[in-house]
Amino acid sequence: MEKRRPLRVLILTSSYPRSSEDTAGVFLRYLAENLSQSGLEVHVLAPADRERGTRVEGGIHVHRFQYFPTRFQKLAYGSGILPNLKQNPWLWIEVPFFVTLMGYALLRQLSKERPDLIHAHWVLPQGLIAVLAKLFYKLPVITTAHGGDAFALRGRLLGSLKRFVLRYGDAWTSNTQATSYAFEQDGSLPNPYIIPMGVDVQRFHSGHRKPLRRKLPEDELLVLFVGRLVEKKGVDDLLRAFSLLPAALRAKTTLWVVGDGEQRPWLQQYTEDLGISSKVYFWGQTSNDLLPDFYAAADLFVAPSVEIPSGDTEGQGVVLLEAFAARLCVVATRVGGISEVVEDGYTGMLVEAHNPQQLAATIEKLLSDSNLRKGLAENAHAKVKKDYEWEKIAIAFESLYRDLIHTKDNIKSHDTSA
Repeated sequence: MEKRRPLRVLILTSSYPRSSEDTAGVFLRYLAENLSQSGLEVHVLAPADRERGTRVEGGIHVHRFQYFPTRFQKLAYGSGILPNLKQNPWLWIEVPFFVTLMGYALLRQLSKERPDLIHAHWVLPQGLIAVLAKLFYKLPVITTAHGGDAFALRGRLLGSLKRFVLRYGDAWTSNTQATSYAFEQDGSLPNPYIIPMGVDVQRFHSGHRKPLRRKLPEDELLVLFVGRLVEKKGVDDLLRAFSLLPAALRAKTTLWVVGDGEQRPWLQQYTEDLGISSKVYFWGQTSNDLLPDFYAAADLFVAPSVEIPSGDTEGQGVVLLEAFAARLCVVATRVGGISEVVEDGYTGMLVEAHNPQQLAATIEKLLSDSNLRKGLAENAHAKVKKDYEWEKIAIAFESLYRDLIHTKDNIKSHDTSA
């Protein structure tokens, strides 16, 4: 008896880790790995950073397409496409090549691999390209909105394109209700499935506290930020808040900023201007494998995200889940989907965005009360285990995949019999 092949899924994305240490789109690698572990055959189509090609990485078939001469490919990765375009407007030249060659690469993979379903991440351009591919290959398309594609990319034309994708795809998911609400819903769009991105709880709970703490004075308090150094992360507000801490508390507290991005030079200069450079350390881009140790070393995690003029903001905040998993107390801002992740006063503390004074007061309160930090962290850890384990998230996506394929097969069967 011939063995039936596993369900084959093609993930289409503009960001996917380029190495085991890379953090770019790392949540998609975790999703792909968990889908693979449940028996699916997973293919990923993502832009190349250097040369195009195909590799099997952790059981995942990763196909990289080239969209510009190698030395000039700067649109994807780094700070992310939108921040990259803002910092280097000449990169707009690469956009039509990126979109066209992603479409071409997708059609090639569909012809070669014959997947059962396309799962596009980010509505534009991946969702649009995937939906247009249905003109050639009649297979289900799911699009997942993550935040930037919902809150930013505004305007009549872009709004129409986004609604086209969500209307003519077979299903769409959103990481939070807030992200889904950001689309202009006039009753014509199908309802989204709310499926968040997840976290490997065991991995982030197994960090080692001592190695990194050796870099600090004994009994020093450590505040941690992890993320890209781009405008919407609000790191300037965190620096300002840190400078507002009482001098005695600031003297025994260190702030570590882990990550890189377009704002790093300016933020480092701002640290100098505020007179706190001796207490703030910029680690730059750090191996994803080391992140659990950073969370384990810290006493408090701060996510000071803001909404920027383009409308872009935090759709969910995966770093919050990482901190939850590490049993690290969290302070975050009330923007985007963060308030759906952090329950104020129970799993963390929320403050208003662009309010360094309020942020400083909250940081002071938590650093001065270890029992409060511990209680919030314990509640957060219980929540992340209940709602955000990758295994559970992968099951939710697989169930949606199979439902759509089953519906498609029934339609084909009905059409044939008719």
